[in-house]
Amino acid sequence: MAIRLETISAGLAKPLWVRDGEDLRTVTSAINKTPISTIIQPQAVEVTVTGIVGDEQADPQVHGGTEKALYMYPQEHYPFWSTLLSEAKGQSLRLEHGYLGENLTISGLSEHDVYVGDRLRIGAIECAVTKLREPCYKFTAKTGVATAAKAMIQGARSGWYLRVLQRGVIQAGDAIMVIPGPRECSIAQQNHALLHRGD
Repeated sequence: MAIRLETISAGLAKPLWVRDGEDLRTVTSAINKTPISTIIQPQAVEVTVTGIVGDEQADPQVHGGTEKALYMYPQEHYPFWSTLLSEAKGQSLRLEHGYLGENLTISGLSEHDVYVGDRLRIGAIECAVTKLREPCYKFTAKTGVATAAKAMIQGARSGWYLRVLQRGVIQAGDAIMVIPGPRECSIAQQNHALLHRGD
């Protein structure tokens, strides 16, 4: 199956409401991403060693920086999230790419196929897989479902972070080529280890 970049999304850091016990408070988050290049409307997007030009991360200690410059997510997981969130909220939801905070929504590749150290060529850029995405309280706040973070890890639906090795321009529709690394630890295995940490 061909591996393809389906959507590129970006967003700015904005206030996000978070439940703190019985209280609500706001934190700064850039989890809200909007598509800026799609299969229907492909736009060239510049990528540097710190990620997509015009994209922001609110907390570089957790998201962003050179080791987490891009967040990649399989579109194949979207039906699961639509079902989970629709059932939890009692209404039918259709989620747009970027909803989970990812920059690059792709097809044809999953957490079971991707290993730490693999390199990915997309358009004019080359990246290295660094680690899984660990969902935090901001992800729970974004979805509004308390079990969402655990569901992400339980089902190995975390997506993964990329370090940019070669900067350049990409656009939706670009083919993705995988150059295998040492193949010692897959992203799915990282999910499993995180799920059972402390057992």
